[in-house]
Amino acid sequence: MDLHKEKAQKANRAASAISDVMVEKTTDMRADFADKYDLDDQLGTLAIAQAAVGIAADAASQATGMDADEHIKLEDRLHAVVFDAMNELLCGD
Repeated sequence: MDLHKEKAQKANRAASAISDVMVEKTTDMRADFADKYDLDDQLGTLAIAQAAVGIAADAASQATGMDADEHIKLEDRLHAVVFDAMNELLCGD
């Protein structure tokens, strides 16, 4: 059991390091994409989150061996969360 816990901790540390790099890179790109697509800072940030959802769904499906339908369902659920946040921001709810 300790070996599983150790592997999970290593994977978690790797995920944190990957996340740090991705945040830095996407933060650097945010202004350019906001200008190109005429987005304010909040919507630009949510667009980054939306893109990250696709990456997360793809990685999760590859790691777990999901079939195409399961992958699509996971991606749709994750996209819905970010889309709801965008709607709340735009509607002021």
